[in-house]
Amino acid sequence: MKFKTILAITFATILLATNACKKEETTTVTPTPVIVDQIPSTYKLMGETYILGAAAKAKVYAEKDFFVGYNKIFVAMFDSVSNTRLTDGHFDVIPMMDMGMMKHSAPVEITEESIPSDKFWKAAIVFIMPSSAGKWTLNMAFHNHKTDKEGEGELEVNVINPTTSVMKSFIASDSTKLFVTLIQPTTPKIGLNNFEISIHKKDMMDFPAVNDYTVEIEPTMPSMGHGSPNNVNPVFTSMGHYVGKVNFTMTGLWNVKLTLKKNGVTIDNKQSFDITL
Repeated sequence: MKFKTILAITFATILLATNACKKEETTTVTPTPVIVDQIPSTYKLMGETYILGAAAKAKVYAEKDFFVGYNKIFVAMFDSVSNTRLTDGHFDVIPMMDMGMMKHSAPVEITEESIPSDKFWKAAIVFIMPSSAGKWTLNMAFHNHKTDKEGEGELEVNVINPTTSVMKSFIASDSTKLFVTLIQPTTPKIGLNNFEISIHKKDMMDFPAVNDYTVEIEPTMPSMGHGSPNNVNPVFTSMGHYVGKVNFTMTGLWNVKLTLKKNGVTIDNKQSFDITL
């Protein structure tokens, strides 16, 4: 009897200890997950650099690899110490090409927002040559409103030549050096498509937008020997952009010829863009 009593007490003690351990395990506190700002899955990180003097770090994103043509960039700023996202400040960027014996910039458009709604400062750059010609850098400046500090940073980027040219560089009949860049359509389809180009004057450091041209388009399908109806000539909108409509009536290779006029006088009609559906 005494042995059975001792055995029962021992079993009860072990059972209580086991239950206590289980209870302790179930009450373990789970750490609160850290919420991180999401980057759209369609954005590709092109590089990052510190903005010295502004207590900030810049991460530069794009929708695809940089190419000779019109590129949109999206810049996320982070506190250089806490790595928290910054949402208040002023951003600027200047693209620079270093060719060794000479340097030059490229056309650039800045979206002026001190507090961007999606937390990305945005710009568009028309890279006018590939990195094989030298070294492209993005020279960025940022005024961090959180700390009221300003600084600059430099990021080297790679620029490739697209399979089909989307930018034309030439000298017009009035001796103006021009860059004409195809922006849309990016995914052409049968039917009416948005047709958009930008026009900039050529300079070493400043590439002003051209806002006073008249643009006419003429799409043809070389393999079939015909054009298409219902096209709408591009008209000026803003910052050197001209927007219209181009009509593709079937799949295949199309050639869209441009005629540029100023004050009713044709200054160039030799440029065109190939577009394949």
